[in-house]
Amino acid sequence: MFPTIFTLAIHGLGVHTSQGSSLLVMAIVGGAIIPPLQGYIADVSGNLQLSFLVPLACYLYIMYYGFFGSKPKHVEADLTTE
Repeated sequence: MFPTIFTLAIHGLGVHTSQGSSLLVMAIVGGAIIPPLQGYIADVSGNLQLSFLVPLACYLYIMYYGFFGSKPKHVEADLTTE
């Protein structure tokens, strides 16, 4: 999942690529959280198959991010003062 997130997230950052990539590298902590969470769910529920809903949720989010979430949002700012 991480290579997909990384590539899409740094695309178009220009001069901010190094800062953006460093923040993404720190986000790899998900790899330290998701496996224990899946194991915990397997232990508590007693059902290993049920625990695979955790990575499924991650992959569904990656799919969303790839199709929609990585698109830049253009917001027009109202710079008039009241």
